[in-house]
Amino acid sequence: MVYSQLPAVAKMFSSEMTLASAWIHLLAIDLFAARQVYHDGLENKIETRHSVFLCLLSCPIGILVHAITKAFIITYRESKTEI
Repeated sequence: MVYSQLPAVAKMFSSEMTLASAWIHLLAIDLFAARQVYHDGLENKIETRHSVFLCLLSCPIGILVHAITKAFIITYRESKTEI
């Protein structure tokens, strides 16, 4: 079960070096994702301030919000050109 591994994971992250490495790893991934979202927004002319902010707080939420924003904007633009 997963619960039997929890003490081992807690013990592993009690080391400052492991915790610092994990933190740096998460920050690097968040920054990379935020950069990708920003460049995708520039390419598609979509506002990305909110998505980049959320990427820096929690990467998966920022990416999801960007995907929803992009789908909404593209749908809106397509419906506007059909009229």
